[in-house]
Amino acid sequence: MKKLLIALFVGIPMVGCTTETIVKKAPAAETPAATPADPAPVVEPTPDPTPDPNAPTSSSTAPEDRCLDGQDMDGADIDIKTCPALPDAPESAAMGKETIDLGAWEIGTTADGDTYKYGFFTGTNPRKLKFDTGSVAVNDKNIECWAKGYYRLRKMLQTPPAAYVSLYKAHFQYRFFQFQSDLRNGSTGFKEISSFQDHLVKWVTVITAAGVCQQPTLSKFAAYAKDELKTRGLPVPAGP
Repeated sequence: MKKLLIALFVGIPMVGCTTETIVKKAPAAETPAATPADPAPVVEPTPDPTPDPNAPTSSSTAPEDRCLDGQDMDGADIDIKTCPALPDAPESAAMGKETIDLGAWEIGTTADGDTYKYGFFTGTNPRKLKFDTGSVAVNDKNIECWAKGYYRLRKMLQTPPAAYVSLYKAHFQYRFFQFQSDLRNGSTGFKEISSFQDHLVKWVTVITAAGVCQQPTLSKFAAYAKDELKTRGLPVPAGP
């Protein structure tokens, strides 16, 4: 029996085996989808400080009221190249809901030695200051210095010092004169903003003997108004 089994086993043909190797290729790398950019942060505008409801302001868009925008009203000098030519007579200006009379042009000493003349301008070259008894020519330096003081005042009255508002509401110094001391012609006694009686502010510009135009500043305007309040025994508001 064993011999028969051996014979059967030997008689089985041998079949060669092949091995199939399956190579799996790695999938191509996927291009990552673009990450959307984060939206720009929304910057909320910073609100302006709450305005003082009692502070008079002007919304005038007239060139005579806007030509000094962005300039320092406490600076020693200003640039008036974008301002209009001076009118024949000073035009009234707005201070909040009020209308302020800016008076007339006044000079302390004329070129021919006459003193304290006020009136309006006539002519163009040269311009003349016309007053009740005659007229006198004024030169370009006079016109320029008057203009610097005049347009400063218009600008300051748009947001005036609190002390001047108090003075005005108390019915003092409620109008102005555009006064100029020309020290090349002689001394007049006015070197700073001054008062005439209880109703008039002499808004003083000064041409020095060397020909330099000195103008009222915002700080000097505030200091003047505070002094006037103290003189009259009236409350002086805090702040500049």
